[in-house]
Amino acid sequence: MMSFYPIHVNIEGRKCLVVGGGKTAERKVATLVRYGGKVVVVSPEATPRLRSSAQKRKILWHKRRFTPTDVSGAFLVFAATDSATLNREIGQEAKKRTILVNVVDTPEDCDFISPSLVERGHLTISISTAGLAPLLSKHIRKDLEHYFGREYRRYTLLVAKVRGVLVRDKTLTSQEKKKKLKNLLSLPIIDQLARGNKVSYRTILKKLGLSD
Repeated sequence: MMSFYPIHVNIEGRKCLVVGGGKTAERKVATLVRYGGKVVVVSPEATPRLRSSAQKRKILWHKRRFTPTDVSGAFLVFAATDSATLNREIGQEAKKRTILVNVVDTPEDCDFISPSLVERGHLTISISTAGLAPLLSKHIRKDLEHYFGREYRRYTLLVAKVRGVLVRDKTLTSQEKKKKLKNLLSLPIIDQLARGNKVSYRTILKKLGLSD
């Protein structure tokens, strides 16, 4: 059975090719754009949302059929057309050039797969079933979205700020810093944020016996 190594990749400014202009391609493009990819779409037709993104120059859309040279210079390739044969051809062309490719609905042809995501600012939780049960991934994602509410956006930033202070502190040993971090995570910060209360990271530092 296939297995995929979980990894988060920096695609900022890198060419990400999406072949296809339907709803599946639209979802792929939306995520790629959100994470800073330089998205190129190749398809004779495109959804209204993709057309709009092209008009706003968020993506580059080539209104034509796929040609093998389209994969040149790509960091990632997504084969998302409604033709299994064409998708396989795209996958093979990418692999010839050692470019990572995702072929929709056929995990066995993929170098990587796109997980279901729970996104809360800088906090990203990925859920994957190795492409075997995508409906289960989506079901789990919905459960996690309830558990990890929008307050985790602010919480992640607060934890990061406090961690930064600890990293810079020259008076504490490594063990003392680890203990402070454990104490940080035990504070009822997330509960206060969930209730809509404002929480200052300086207040948190004070509770931990630290100063900025």
